[in-house]
Amino acid sequence: MSNALVPVDYSQLPSTQIGSDETYDDLAKGGDYLSSMKLYTKGKAIDKGLIPPGRYGIYESAEEITDLGDEIDVIPFARRPFAIDMSDKENIIRVYDEADDEFQRIKAASTVKGSNCQCGVSFLMFERSSGRFVDFFCGTASTLRAAKDIYPFMQLTAEQIAERGLTDVEPHGPLPLTLKVRFIEKEYSWHAPTVHKCSTPFANAPSPEVVAKEIGKFLSAKGDGVERVSEEEQQNQRAR
Repeated sequence: MSNALVPVDYSQLPSTQIGSDETYDDLAKGGDYLSSMKLYTKGKAIDKGLIPPGRYGIYESAEEITDLGDEIDVIPFARRPFAIDMSDKENIIRVYDEADDEFQRIKAASTVKGSNCQCGVSFLMFERSSGRFVDFFCGTASTLRAAKDIYPFMQLTAEQIAERGLTDVEPHGPLPLTLKVRFIEKEYSWHAPTVHKCSTPFANAPSPEVVAKEIGKFLSAKGDGVERVSEEEQQNQRAR
């Protein structure tokens, strides 16, 4: 913005804020809502020109998608079961507890074509280019295959190694990975995520304290039964 628009020189004013720039960036995010990230392939967002097909994006609103591109680097920090019933547009049901009867009902319904139900794995990830924590839901055949490839990049403790009876592996923290895109064409076509090793260090990796806080919020989420969800978010959840 040009200073020529203001005929007075204000360059010598004292400090104009309390706190760091990071504080204001954090406040501007608004609330504790975890943004949803997905691979866009079909749907209203593409029809409206908000993002091209075959690209990862963060849902901001019904009129805005942050385009991350067709290749992104992320760090997977946590995972949780997730089931969603979108058969009634006015009453979307989300459940995170796999022991819940509703979860099992949705899981069974998700195998029926056209049921508008999905069941799978939701990941808490940190995305490099945006510098944001995001929720990446894998609830379709294509994304669930990718979910299995994401698992090895998650933190592995000595306790988990012993519990799972693993051999020839060492404990490690969460490892960065690269999500790319594969175009699939059969009777119909769609885009699917693929998982690859990432060799570029994260210069903007969040601190352990911040990560611990985000993991705590992510894993403590409770399905409150019926929730109202925007039509655009429903489109996000239906992605192939």
